[in-house]
Amino acid sequence: MGEAEEMKEKIKVRDILSWSGSRMISGSEESYIHNISTDSRTLRRGDFFVPLMGENYNGNDFIGTALGKKAAGFVFESNNIGNLELWRKKAEDENLKDVMILESGNNLDFLKKIAYNYIRKLKPYVIGITGSTGKTTTKNFIVSVLSRGHRVEFTPKNYNTEIGVSKSILEIKRDTEFFIAEMGMRGKDQIKVLADMCNLNLGVITGIGQSHTAFFESLEGIALAKAEIAEIITKNEGVLFLNNDDEYSDFIEEKVGCRVIKFGRDSNLSFNFKEKEIDNMGRFTFSMFNGENKVIDIKLSIPGYHNIYNACSAAAVALHLGVSARDVKRGIEEAVIEKSRMEIIKKRDRVVIDDCYNSNPVSVKGAIDTLVLASKKSGMRSVAILGDMLELGSDSQVLHEEIGRYLCEKNVEVLVAVGEFAKSIYDGYKNACNSSKNKNESYYFASKKELYKKIGSLFKAKDLILVKGSRAKRMEDIINLI
Repeated sequence: MGEAEEMKEKIKVRDILSWSGSRMISGSEESYIHNISTDSRTLRRGDFFVPLMGENYNGNDFIGTALGKKAAGFVFESNNIGNLELWRKKAEDENLKDVMILESGNNLDFLKKIAYNYIRKLKPYVIGITGSTGKTTTKNFIVSVLSRGHRVEFTPKNYNTEIGVSKSILEIKRDTEFFIAEMGMRGKDQIKVLADMCNLNLGVITGIGQSHTAFFESLEGIALAKAEIAEIITKNEGVLFLNNDDEYSDFIEEKVGCRVIKFGRDSNLSFNFKEKEIDNMGRFTFSMFNGENKVIDIKLSIPGYHNIYNACSAAAVALHLGVSARDVKRGIEEAVIEKSRMEIIKKRDRVVIDDCYNSNPVSVKGAIDTLVLASKKSGMRSVAILGDMLELGSDSQVLHEEIGRYLCEKNVEVLVAVGEFAKSIYDGYKNACNSSKNKNESYYFASKKELYKKIGSLFKAKDLILVKGSRAKRMEDIINLI
């Protein structure tokens, strides 16, 4: 599903048939498809409809709706051919005399094959970003920098799946110079598919951490899955950027066949940084170096030490591509970051750090570090409202308890844990603080609804409040009540 997508370069139906292996039921091979939609709700007149399968829906069921909105045509999956006459009648009723009807074995494969060939037709320089944390922020930085002097297209929001990346590719224009793709995964071989579809020239792996561990037996397995990004880069004689300070960077470098450039906090590296100062909201200024030569100073607009790494990787990529130091500085400092990613929100006499987009052990610890640094600099009380971390498999309880102990170790003054798995954060925090005789406060609520009943009594003036949890838990709902 998703919004209707405007295809920026029209494609001849003959090419679509050749690329996808689909079969024409009606229409002309010499006609063109201008726009593609995968969602009948947002489809516009003249769009070509590609219905997709979801866990709880069959997109083929909405072909009639698409025709009612004057779709130019549609592709259906072969196992739905029994409805063909009904769709033809609907097209006649809507006076769609030249409706284009194609048949495919699988519509997601149909979409992916079009994207695969479309990007190779237009040949932009392609940058792919993956990693356990920091993908979207790194993408935002790179987009902001490169957009200053070049025509750039990119995967918006969290369009980092096969569907999202395919649809984003179809936004590429004839004059597009760079395409930047965020690449997510939940299992083996998914990064390989995305990287190959995009025809990557350059890749970035932000780091390896405990995310989606329900789908992998070890962190090495996650590292190998992320390293799949290198296969097409090797074929294209490109380069892979690795975070030198991540414990799996050497492991990945040994496994890949392409050229590797490392970035991090080490003057022996081609691209490296040194932090300089931090403001009272946890936003760092750092110096960027090329080897031992200082290039620029950059002041981040978002808090968190971990965001220095995201900015450093973006700067490294841009400098490697020949972007001026001036444009790198302005691009990173003025980048528009997606909502709910270390976003600072002022709430009367309190401040909220909204990091609700997603949650895993690495990103939670980074957010906690930021909370503690900022609270000390600003003289505010540190409060963490934490929800469940999902997709952690059999290690879930242990990893949640570890976060609780980390909160106590960092002396976060108040913990508010919300959700089934977050009970283990509460237990870990309370046990660790009791043994250390800390007089910190801790509260547990089984659900947001239970929290709402008490939320008015939990906070004080001059509280600095971190709110974080996995995306499915919608922790941002709490912010309006603080």
